[in-house]
Amino acid sequence: MNVQSLENTDLDELLEVINVAFSDYIVPFHLDPDQLKFKIFTEGIRLDLSFGVYSSGRLVAFVLHGLNKIGDELVAYNAATGVVPDYRGRKLVGVMYDKLLPKLNELGVKKMILEVIEGNLPAIRAYEKLGYTVHRKLDCFSGQVETAGKDTDIEIREIKEFQCPIFTSFWDIQPSWQNDVKTLANSADHCRIVGTYDGDILAGYAVFNPATRRIQQIAVAQDYRRKGIATNIMNYISEALGQQELVINNVDHTSDGTLSFIKQLGLSFKLAQFEMKRLV
Repeated sequence: MNVQSLENTDLDELLEVINVAFSDYIVPFHLDPDQLKFKIFTEGIRLDLSFGVYSSGRLVAFVLHGLNKIGDELVAYNAATGVVPDYRGRKLVGVMYDKLLPKLNELGVKKMILEVIEGNLPAIRAYEKLGYTVHRKLDCFSGQVETAGKDTDIEIREIKEFQCPIFTSFWDIQPSWQNDVKTLANSADHCRIVGTYDGDILAGYAVFNPATRRIQQIAVAQDYRRKGIATNIMNYISEALGQQELVINNVDHTSDGTLSFIKQLGLSFKLAQFEMKRLV
């Protein structure tokens, strides 16, 4: 067996191995070619920092990594790790990390981050052996919004671009990688942004993907909270998407206000993930 980067690997071959590796996953997971390309682009996955294990010329294991600057630090994100069933238990992930870490050191990467489903104990133990520790818990929800009465005094407008300094000033917590600024910038053509205004002052906003029905971000300025702004935004999105089921992933488990708000909307808890980190 040999280990090499995936930068010259055919995406169809990679896709096949991803789907085989996740065929018995704790949560059903299957990508089509367009979804894989979208994941690679939006999550900033660099195939030169992604590695595979080959056995007799056949790809049997992989790790996909993205790169992004968070604050002042360059951070690598493990976007997916998989081993086909017949090759599990051979410590192949560790072998791929042995190839990866020197490259990350050369680039000045300080931290690595990943997400793993709370109940996936074998994966959690494997990541702990690689030096990862749990940083925080993230909760995932989905469901139809239970539409409440609208406040007609709250004006909602479509926003053309992500207004980074303003939006981030509304945050209490750092979004997960898939909901962070860089990822949203990469997926801007697929997302819509809506905001509520008090005159010319932005009071709250949301970023959502109509195709996946995912709410990527929603936040309200401190001075405008508890005034029904976020509820009106969610009602607006629900109506815009034909009152279909919406998805909100990776909500920080310590954000009591956000969790309470989501439950009041009628969305149901689906699963929890651990965000794990390690130093390079």
